[in-house]
Amino acid sequence: MKKVIINSLSILTISIFSISCDYVNNVNPAVDPSTGPVSNVIYRKALVEDYTGHKCGNCPAAAITLSSLESSFAGKIVPMAVHAGYFAYTNATYTTNFQTTAGDAYDTQFGNSVAGNPNGLVNRVGYGTGGFIKAHTVWGSEVSTIVTQAAKFQIRIKNTFNTGTSKLTSEVIVKSLANNTGHYKLVLLLTEDNIIAEQLDYALPVGAQFITNYNFNHVLRGAINSEWGDAVFTTSANLNDSVVKTFTDFSVNSSYNPSKCHVIAYIYDSDSTSPTYYEVLQVEEEKVN
Repeated sequence: MKKVIINSLSILTISIFSISCDYVNNVNPAVDPSTGPVSNVIYRKALVEDYTGHKCGNCPAAAITLSSLESSFAGKIVPMAVHAGYFAYTNATYTTNFQTTAGDAYDTQFGNSVAGNPNGLVNRVGYGTGGFIKAHTVWGSEVSTIVTQAAKFQIRIKNTFNTGTSKLTSEVIVKSLANNTGHYKLVLLLTEDNIIAEQLDYALPVGAQFITNYNFNHVLRGAINSEWGDAVFTTSANLNDSVVKTFTDFSVNSSYNPSKCHVIAYIYDSDSTSPTYYEVLQVEEEKVN
């Protein structure tokens, strides 16, 4: 991995990392006027984490909520389904293992499955308070508040995927949109859509609640750097300061469908003394290929 700190005036002169590849995705647009009420202003996006499990019969309702939010807040949210805790354990009936080291770490730290699934987090706002873990019925109101706020940071992702080696390289540019003081880390995660497997659904009639061909989306598959990330700004970030990080040769599991995978990148407050500790300040996602 390499790290470069640059001024925004020179950002276009960076030599872009390259490897022999089959697919190269475009970098996320610098400004997306659709993400807020004022053009040429970059707004926050919301990372919506759905803590779930295939043995949780109430969890498909939360997945429906997440799908609805994708439509209602198109381009403004990044969804992620974290399979962790008892309801995600496998057995002879529920054989597909969706658990990950990263998901288990988040569940242990934040206590979602102990609180009872389905539930979730929205930008991890309010860590350490009673309202931190949120029922899926209030995700929408939480998102609507976040996406009207001007962002402190901008994230852009470029993925390069080699189909011959199944290796992924992700270049991420993090730009400070204000004078920010604090400690901030960048995390890269891999998710996958359209996975067919077993799920319990209490919304169905008794006798038909076990589904063998349930369609799972936004499934967390693991961390590309680490579940708690790498430092990008350690004490402060001035307006227009930028950091470029490149994560090379990440092996995508051969059982995954890379055309259905996304890279999620988010920057969060990593200062344990801060009132916004763990809060996700900006998030983006980009297709693997």
